[in-house]
Order: sequence, then C-alpha cells, then structure tokens
Amino acid sequence: MNETLESIFQSAWSRLKNYHEFMKNKPAVIAFSGGKDSSLLLQFYLWLHNKNLISHFPTIYHLDHSIRDNMEQESEILKYILSLAPNFTFKKKNVPKFAAKTKLSLEEAGRVLRFRDLEKIYEKIGGYIVTGHHAEDYLETVLLQLIRGGGWNSLRTLGVLENNRFRPLLLFGEQDRKTALANADWPVFEDESNSSSRYLRNRIRAELLPVLLKEGADPDKIFHNFHDSDTPRSGTSNRKVNEDEIRTVSRRILEEEPASICKQILDLHLKSLGLHPLNSQFLADLLHNLDRKVSFSLENKEVWFWKSVSSDLYILPKTASYLKPFSYNSDSFFLKWNGKTKKIPKNCEPSNDGEGEKILLGGIHRDVSEILREKEIPVPVRKMLPILKRKGKTVLVCLRLWDARFDDIRSDDFQQD
Repeated sequence: MNETLESIFQSAWSRLKNYHEFMKNKPAVIAFSGGKDSSLLLQFYLWLHNKNLISHFPTIYHLDHSIRDNMEQESEILKYILSLAPNFTFKKKNVPKFAAKTKLSLEEAGRVLRFRDLEKIYEKIGGYIVTGHHAEDYLETVLLQLIRGGGWNSLRTLGVLENNRFRPLLLFGEQDRKTALANADWPVFEDESNSSSRYLRNRIRAELLPVLLKEGADPDKIFHNFHDSDTPRSGTSNRKVNEDEIRTVSRRILEEEPASICKQILDLHLKSLGLHPLNSQFLADLLHNLDRKVSFSLENKEVWFWKSVSSDLYILPKTASYLKPFSYNSDSFFLKWNGKTKKIPKNCEPSNDGEGEKILLGGIHRDVSEILREKEIPVPVRKMLPILKRKGKTVLVCLRLWDARFDDIRSDDFQQD
C-alpha cells in the first residue's frame, strides 16, 4: 500500500474514534458490489485487520444479479474475493425476475434482496453490516427523497450508525475519499447500470449533483449539519437497551401534534429500543386509529402499539420478556416472568391468558379479562400475564410482575402460605 493510502486510512480511523470499541470487538459483514466505493471500504477493513485494529476478519458478501451482460465480470469478482478472504458469502439471484414480480426497479429489487441476505448473515454471526455510502451519496439520497415528496426526516437519512448498519465512509471526508480512489491499487468492477440514465438516482448524480458542487455545495458540511447528534456519547457504547421498560407516549401529544412531530417522537422511542423507524404507511394507519379515538392494537415485525380509548399509547417490543412465557419450578415453587421471580403458594398452579376466567371479588365472580380492560393492561401483555389457580379456580392475577405500580388482583378467598 502506498504512503498516500496509508495516511488516508490512518486519518479515517482517527475520525471514527467514537466507533472504535464496537468496530474492534464485533464482526463486520461488508456489502461488496465490486464498485469503487465498496472496494475502498473493503480495502479499509483489510487494512484495519492487518494493523490489528479489529479483532475479526470481515465477512464479505456479494450478490450476483443474474444479468447476462455481467456474467464474465461476476466470475472475476468471485475470483477476486476468493483471493482475499476466508470469510465470504457469494449469492446468485434472479434480480430481473424478482423485479418483474414485485414491480420494483432493478436497482430497488437488488437492494431488497441484498439486505435480506445481509440480515440473515448478521443474525447468524452478530456484529454489524457495513456499506460504502459516503457524503455525496447522502446528498443524492436527500435530493431523491425530496423529489419524491419527503419531509424534514429526509435530511436525517443515512446516519453513520443506524441499528446494525454502519457507514464509515461518511466520516472519511470527500476529499480523502476521492484521493484514495485516485491512488487505488486494487481492481474495481463497476456495474454498467450505475451510469444508466434510466434511473432517477443516476440522473441526479450525473446532472444535478455536479451543478450543486460547482456552486459550492459541501456534502461533508451538509451531512454534519444534520447528523452531529448521531455521534455516540462517551460512556454509552455498551449501554444495554432496556426493551422491558414500559414505554408510553402521551395520547394528547399524538392527537394534537402534526404527523411529522408524531413520527419524530415515535422514532426516537423506537431508536432508543434498538428498533427501526416507522414507515409512512404504518404511521398513517397508526394516526388514523388515534383520530378515531377507539381502542386498537397495531403491529409490525418488531413491535406492538396498543391503546385503549382513554390510555396513552403503549410501545411493546416483541422481544420484551413480558411478551414471553413464564417459567415455573414445581420443586422450589418459584415463578419467573418478565425478569422477576415470585414464590407462589404450594397449593396453587400457574397459568396464563385469563380470557374466560373469573375471580371472586367483593362476593361477585368477575371476568378477569374485564378487570384487565378496566385497568388498561395492553392486550399482548394480558395474553402472557401469569395467573394462579387453586383447584381450577383463579385466585391471583400477578400484575406486579409486569408493572410494580399495580397491585396483584387477589380473590376474596386467596391465602398466602
């Protein structure tokens, strides 16, 4: 490696100092297209490993789009990856067929299939996914989203670190990135579709972006104007996401504020839980239900949103321990649920889902589900909430195991050992 590249990589590593801890200790999955930026990204990670700055050799992922014109190039990419890395995943998928089936562009279809694979690799090895986005990509993406009707959040797109996705080239600095590419001593495999005027992003890159740069637009400065707050705070890199914390958002705020503010508030909560932001259609459905002022549950792959007519909005991550079954040791009589332990009477048996169950309160047998509705316990929680039975009758509903602000619901004839 020449001195210029060595100096640029060393400077980039210094700029990434706030991310050193997880870069050093977690395995990286590099999305490698073969183009100039993903090639630069790959070389940077090879340099990091050679310098013992990261513990794990990166896993390289590449997708062959099954486009006939690229067959020879795909073969060359595979040979190149084999010469570099012991850890790689080379996938071949019929992107044109998938694009036709889903009515997506080839570009978008390829992106969807790539990230499906990348997420699977991430789930298998942990770590994080690395992509070659840089500051000019950010500017292109902002323009693209604004053209398509995007709002304020368009300016906040493409953070350096978002959940499990990491974009270190955003902190290289555009001058250093371009100098590194000019001094590259490695092969580059450019996709011809990147220069096709069929795609709006390519037209922005070829026609609009040069005008902005000529007029003095600074992609690095614009990026940092909207992303400085994304820098991890000192001492928080190992902070554990408390997904079991009970999260609510004021119904008055959600009913009174415009949709853009509601999205910002909800996305901040989701981000703090390590979850993805809401897409526009899901947000529209959520706000529609809020406007109706009715009880509702909405879910996506990661989270439940629940609200009664008069309650605030609950945010319930699907991985939270209060949405998982309890465990019970019949020898020690210890019941464990939601990270808490309760010793139960020897003459009781734990169960869950009080639907259809009754409990004796004030001399009246009342429906457990009705009581939980009155107390505004979210439906997903009700289904997992432990209840104790004695001789087939419900005698205790363990509300305190979910939220210590509630008292357990005890039947008139409940007796503690």
